[in-house]
Amino acid sequence: MSVLEHIGRGLEKKLITALLRAGDGQRLLAALAEAPGVLSVSHHHARGVGNRRVRKGQLFFREHDVLILLAEAGHADALFVRIYAEGRIGEHGTGMVFMEKVLRGHPMMPVDLADW
Repeated sequence: MSVLEHIGRGLEKKLITALLRAGDGQRLLAALAEAPGVLSVSHHHARGVGNRRVRKGQLFFREHDVLILLAEAGHADALFVRIYAEGRIGEHGTGMVFMEKVLRGHPMMPVDLADW
C-alpha cells in the first residue's frame, strides 16, 4: 500500500481523541507509535479555566494532555480500549476518550519517505 493511499477513501479510518492527565500524553504517544493499525499519533498540552472559583477572585485552572490518534478502522476498538486502560480514563477526574469515523486523513511523514 502506498503512503498516499491513506489519504483517500479506500481505507476506512477512525479518529480517537483522548483528554488525559497532564504528563500522560507523551508516555502514551511513545507506547502507541508503532502499534498495529496506527496511521498517525500526536499529542499536545491544553490548559483551561473553568467557571468554578476556588476563592473569591481566584479561578480553578485545569490542565490536560490531548492525544489524537488516526487508526485503521479494524484496529480502532482495540486501540480505544488500550488508551482507556493505559490512560487510566476510568479513574475519577482523569479525562475522557472518544472515537469518530473520518472520511479522509493521512499520516504525517517526512517528505523523504513519500513515494510520490
